[in-house]
Amino acid sequence: MVKTFQAYLPNKCHRTYSCVHCRAHLANHDELISKSFQGSQGRAYLFNSVRDVTASAIFRSFDLFLKCSSDIEYFLNYKRLLTSLLVMWGCGPAEERVLLTGLHAVADIFCECCKTTLGWKYEHAFESSQKYKEGKFIIELAHMIKDNGWD
Repeated sequence: MVKTFQAYLPNKCHRTYSCVHCRAHLANHDELISKSFQGSQGRAYLFNSVRDVTASAIFRSFDLFLKCSSDIEYFLNYKRLLTSLLVMWGCGPAEERVLLTGLHAVADIFCECCKTTLGWKYEHAFESSQKYKEGKFIIELAHMIKDNGWD
C-alpha cells in the first residue's frame, strides 16, 4: 500500500492555488494562462501545468532510498511500476466531449491527496483554433482556493 504524503510548492512560489477540500497545493500562479473558462460547475481557470503531489513526494523518497540501496535495479523497476500507476490515478482516461468551444478529447484530473475531481486535462483538440489547449489543465474555481501572499 502506498501512503500519500501532502507536498507543497516551494516557498518561492508565494502565490499558489490549493485544493479547497484538503489544501494540497495544485498550481503556481505563474502557470495561470486564463481566467475566462467555464467548467461543469461554473467558472474555471486554464493552467499550463498543475502539481502532481503524490508522484513527486514518493519519487523524492525513492531517490533518497536509492542512494542507500545495493539492489538498485529492483527499486528502479518498482519506481517505473509506480509511475504508470500514479499517472492513471491522478488523471482519468481520455474521452471525447463536446464543450462550449467544440469537440475535445479530455481526461478528468483528480487531487492526489483527497481524490476530488478538480477539472480536466485537454489531450486533443479537433479544431485547429483550439490546438493551444492541448496538454493544458482546467481547474474549476469550486475546487480551489488562493493560498500564500494574495494580499
